[in-house]
Order: sequence, then C-alpha cells, then structure tokens
Amino acid sequence: MQLPTSVQVTEPTPGFPVYQVDHETCRARVALHGAHVMEWQPSSAPNPVLYLSPAAVLQEGKAIRGGIPICWPWFNARPGGQPGPSHGVARSQFWDLVSVTEDADGVTFVMSLVHESLKATATLALGDKLTVSLESENLGEESVKLSGALHTYLKIDEITMITVGGLAGREYLDTVGTPTRRTQDGPVVFEGELDRIFDHSGMIRVDDPGLDRVLQIEKEGSPSTVVWNPWAEKAAGLADLPDDAFKGFACVEAAIANEAAVELPPGATHRLGTTVSVAS
Repeated sequence: MQLPTSVQVTEPTPGFPVYQVDHETCRARVALHGAHVMEWQPSSAPNPVLYLSPAAVLQEGKAIRGGIPICWPWFNARPGGQPGPSHGVARSQFWDLVSVTEDADGVTFVMSLVHESLKATATLALGDKLTVSLESENLGEESVKLSGALHTYLKIDEITMITVGGLAGREYLDTVGTPTRRTQDGPVVFEGELDRIFDHSGMIRVDDPGLDRVLQIEKEGSPSTVVWNPWAEKAAGLADLPDDAFKGFACVEAAIANEAAVELPPGATHRLGTTVSVAS
C-alpha cells in the first residue's frame, strides 16, 4: 500500500510495524498491532496528549501499555465464563490495514479485525483533534452481547493535582476493594488507587494545572465512562510500567461496561467512539 507523504512505516522491533505520522496538524504513532494509537500531539500543543509507558512491550500477543488500547469484543472477563483474555482479543492481535489517507485536516487510518461472528472496523482520525471510532458488525445468525472500551491513557503533570469534571451526581461502581455502588460528589480527584465505572454517556473535562491545559473527551455509543489509575502498589506489580509512572497519567475511557453490554442482532452494527482535544 502506498502511504501518504506524511506517514512512514517503521519497525521498532522486528515484524512489528508502527506508522510514524508527521503532518501539519499533528505528530503521532500508530501500531498495526491492536489498531493502537500509541502517541498523539497536535501541532498547537506544547506537550503530548497521550501517555505511553517507556517500558511498553512491542510484541505480538502483548497489549501495549499506554496510548489507546482497544478492548473488544468484551470488557473485563469474557461473558458466560468462556475462556478468553481479559478485555478481549483486539489489543493483542495484528489488524488488517484497509487504508491510510491524508488531507488538510490530518491523517486517517482504517483497520479491521474479525473474531468469531464479529467484525471490528477501527477508524483513527489524527489531526488537531484525535478521534478513534470502533464499528462492530454482527456477521453471524444469532444475537451477540457486545461490550468493550477505548482505554485512553492521558498524559498529565501530576496525578494528585488534576480533576476530572462532568461526572458529578453520576452513579458509579467503585471496583477498588469490594465492588460498591456510589454517587460522585463533585469532580473526581485522585488520592489513591481509583477504578470507577460511571453510568455516563456525556463529555468529560480533565483540568491539569501543571501543564496549564484542559483536555476534553467526547464520546459516542458509550453508556459507561471508566476512570482509572493503579497507584503505587499496583503500578509496581506491572512489569511494563515504571514504578512511579502512575503519577504521570490518568485513564478516562469511553466504554460499554458490564450490564451496559449491547445486544447486537444479526447484521446489526454499533459504533463506539472517543474524541480527545486540547480545550485550552
């Protein structure tokens, strides 16, 4: 496939293609493995917007730590007690590259993956904004339960200094310790390990005074918003994440989680999307 002039293919490890984007609107890196946006920085921003672990492993079968992993076609454990990796198969396989195009607004990748009776098409639009859109199609003859997430790692200055707005008054499942239903009071702040699944389909703002910016996350087809940071103890147990790296990222995810799973009839499609932008 002939690539646009703003895109070059590299192999940071043998047999692991990563596309380097150097466009007037942004710089980015995209892996064929997982249809994974690893890095993205709009030209108007002095700092990267996505966090990528310096210890991330680029190897088939291993999810990349950072960027935007695609969790598909299930969220968390596979439904029904069936065997399968946590958060699905999409983030640990090579996808098929359908097209790469560029115009004045940026560069767009389209990739696809088929798993059993489901087909996923990922559209990654990189420009002054970043949009990841995941369309799922049921190719089979029976309905399928669909869940998943776009597990966005946002680069921040210091985890204890940021706030996540847009979730006040929303109910959420607190999964740290014994899972408990709670209601969010005010903006989300980080004082320790945090893993919350909100009943929320709207927009989120991440205020980061250390980098003097506000990040805005808009969602499509996402009845759940996940906010996560592993904190020190869990970060130390992750081989592909430096021990103190938890201070420099927060995950805010467009998700279809747990009981919010979508029933996808034969021939039906569903689109899950997230758009990340620097609001100020």
